[in-house]
Amino acid sequence: MDNLEKFFDHAFNEAMKAIPEHDPLEIAGAYMAIALRLYKTSLDEEDFNKMREVIQDSDIKPYKKGRLH
Repeated sequence: MDNLEKFFDHAFNEAMKAIPEHDPLEIAGAYMAIALRLYKTSLDEEDFNKMREVIQDSDIKPYKKGRLH
């Protein structure tokens, strides 16, 4: 497992631990806001906009565990 996978697993586990005290949509919103701020800081405007388009146009499937609420 590489560093990115390890970090993803860590961040995901932290999000799952927060569910008893926070709505999953609040957690997802916080992670999205952090991600967008990091991308906006790290990418030039053209690349940032391309990245947003890729996310917007992606066919994202839910986790197989089902809904959390």
